Amino acid sequence: MKILLVILTLSYSVPSLAFDIKPGLWEVQTVVTYDGKQFDPQAEIKKAMAAMSPEQRKQMEALMKKGAGGGSGFGGLSENGFRICYTKAMLNDPKKVMESSKKCKMDLKSQTSTKLTGTFNCPDDKTSGTFDWTVKNQNLYEGLMTGKTKDGKTSLVRQNAKFVSADCGSVKPEL
Repeated sequence: MKILLVILTLSYSVPSLAFDIKPGLWEVQTVVTYDGKQFDPQAEIKKAMAAMSPEQRKQMEALMKKGAGGGSGFGGLSENGFRICYTKAMLNDPKKVMESSKKCKMDLKSQTSTKLTGTFNCPDDKTSGTFDWTVKNQNLYEGLMTGKTKDGKTSLVRQNAKFVSADCGSVKPEL
């Protein structure tokens, strides 16, 4: 579960960097392949939460609303994925967003208004890899993140994100 939180933290922090997308509430669908096995993290979390006591479920929901993983900025699950809030300031200042990740170092290799590529290194978890996000239009983007864990296992995270609303409601931005 710890590696899943690292992957999700990175994957929900990175896409806001220098993208020509609308600020506001976004819904992100994610599929993860870890050690050759594909799974849907949203479905896995829903399944785990269904098995929890009402008290445990309430605690988990509160943690997710705050942003699990130490400020990942995602606002929990919706019917179609995780929700995250991007502000105009976040979209305009990629270095500031990257520096907000204290657990992992990110290095931009290429940055345009429609494409973002780079590398990440998380010394605490001994994971590293690359990321590549592409804007389809101001309402859609997709991402791909590949990585290696400390034990040499490969992870692949694919994301498709769509704009939901200019108003983030209860979902708080990372910065």
